[in-house]
Amino acid sequence: MFGRFGEEIRYTDSDVSISATGSGELRRYIRASGGQRVEKILPEGLATVIINPVEPVNLPEPVTRYLEISFPAVVLPAKAVRRMYLTFPLEIGVFLETGGVISVLDLFSLVPAKYSLYGSPGAGAITRWHQSGITKNPPVVDRYRYGILDVTITNTTPGIVEVSRAVFDSNSMHLWYGESVVMTGAMDIYSPMIAQTTVSEMAPSGDMTRCIELYAARSIPSVHGRGHLMEFGVT
Repeated sequence: MFGRFGEEIRYTDSDVSISATGSGELRRYIRASGGQRVEKILPEGLATVIINPVEPVNLPEPVTRYLEISFPAVVLPAKAVRRMYLTFPLEIGVFLETGGVISVLDLFSLVPAKYSLYGSPGAGAITRWHQSGITKNPPVVDRYRYGILDVTITNTTPGIVEVSRAVFDSNSMHLWYGESVVMTGAMDIYSPMIAQTTVSEMAPSGDMTRCIELYAARSIPSVHGRGHLMEFGVT
């Protein structure tokens, strides 16, 4: 399903059906999934349809730009570094490229959205919430439902710290796809209350394709590489 497509698309599995067929002004884009059907008439002339995962914070409405991943508590000794693999939910963007301009055509997900509040009601932030397991090696996941987060957690403190959640800013997310969808992240813990999270722009491996980011396609200004400062605890 992921990739760049020219004149015609036909993709169907048990969860989703996507097609872009016809010619000229009658070329239609149709997507059916989760009981929802979207149909649009595409522009005349040459146009490329691009399908790839996007930052998972937009559905059913873009109410937050933060992704919160909860996982079983990990105990980190002083100055310890721990690399592990988590999962995160996928949203899938469909883009139309015409004349070098990329626009958003459709957006959907095969995973129901859940939300949480990170921090206090007065000062905290709404987050797209996901419960993940932890694995030592990349897990096997449903490629169209979940991505893999390769994250390195560093305890910079002189004491033992427990960590069981990480919050990432979608304006600094960079996703790549191949046989799976991958983000490479880092979390630096400064205290039981404060940590910094970032996502690397570097490709996880040489045979992966970088995803078009939704905020870039929508021409939303953002500061890349800024990451997110967690100020309400790591547990």
